[in-house]
Amino acid sequence: MLIADLIGGIVVLLLGVALIFFSRQLSYMSEYGPGPGFLPLWLGIGLVGCALFVILKNLKEHAKADPFFKPRTKLAVKMLVTIIITFLLFPVLGFPIGLALFTGFAMRIMGKHSLILCGISAVLTAVGIHFIFGQLLYIPLPEGMIGW
Repeated sequence: MLIADLIGGIVVLLLGVALIFFSRQLSYMSEYGPGPGFLPLWLGIGLVGCALFVILKNLKEHAKADPFFKPRTKLAVKMLVTIIITFLLFPVLGFPIGLALFTGFAMRIMGKHSLILCGISAVLTAVGIHFIFGQLLYIPLPEGMIGW
């Protein structure tokens, strides 16, 4: 996690420096006590201090750096991309078909199920959602351009 800690430390350091820079444009003291620049300045100083601690600690370590993306992290990124694509396709495909495709892809990515099982589950998901919510419960679902 050496690389990830260094990247995180640098990002927090830059955030702290920006906070200090912009807080200097506000008045530090006001007529009745601390002004609007008081808290952001000290928060920025604290962020810079913590970031420097993390960066220096990691630079002193001589241990071999772990890979940035571990196998489970790659799986999580794949699922996140699948979720984003699903939400982007809802207006085109509609809710039942979009969720059915998500179910099939998620089964394939997460569980390494066969394509036949993923396809059957996707079809059952689309039909089940359409009939349970649309026909039995009368809950309108987004239909999309396909209209189902």
